[in-house]
Amino acid sequence: MSSSARSWTLHLVNARRQLAPCESVIRVACEEAQDRLAAVTPPLPLDIVVSATRDMPEALFVSGHCYEPGVIGLRIDFDHYRSEEELRTGLLKTLFHEFHHALRWEGPGYGDTLGEALVSEGLAQRFLHEMMDCPPEPWEDAVPADICEAWLERALREFNDVGYDHEAWFFGTGEMPEWLGYTLGLSMVDRYLAQHRQATALGLVHAEAGAFRFEPEERGFEDAT
Repeated sequence: MSSSARSWTLHLVNARRQLAPCESVIRVACEEAQDRLAAVTPPLPLDIVVSATRDMPEALFVSGHCYEPGVIGLRIDFDHYRSEEELRTGLLKTLFHEFHHALRWEGPGYGDTLGEALVSEGLAQRFLHEMMDCPPEPWEDAVPADICEAWLERALREFNDVGYDHEAWFFGTGEMPEWLGYTLGLSMVDRYLAQHRQATALGLVHAEAGAFRFEPEERGFEDAT
């Protein structure tokens, strides 16, 4: 892809040169991600804001967010920086995940309910694997199947809850296991994909979350993965 065809604008929070050790890797990874995405979806104009951070878990040495249409934020924790290649891979994985969120913002958005959040995260993670051949991320299978099964009925019961605790469901504050929501969300998406063999996470980017909900008696966590 020529540089004129790329549609992302990169912003480095770098006035103090905190990103200097990896500035070139960031630029290369953003260009590579756009080139790969161009093969499967039309260009989407985005602002990519990259900053340095500290005190993140090692598994999140590259982390991202997409809280609004048209903007993806990336953070790099240099406490866990080891090599340019590992950083490049981490950036690509995060960019593909967050790009799916950005696409979803062009339709129904991330969502306000527990179910919408589960589906948005599950779709984004499955899309990552459609774009890259890579091992599962830690949060994809962080919670054993029997424990997920125990929480699944509650997730289905509270699927439409707009007052859900996002930090608890996804980051393990309180009584819930860490990253439970990510594991459950991916399981729900994979269950749907297993029943609709021609579907993809990209093709489902604007699907309503309700399409992924099922009745508790139909559950079967092990069968969904």
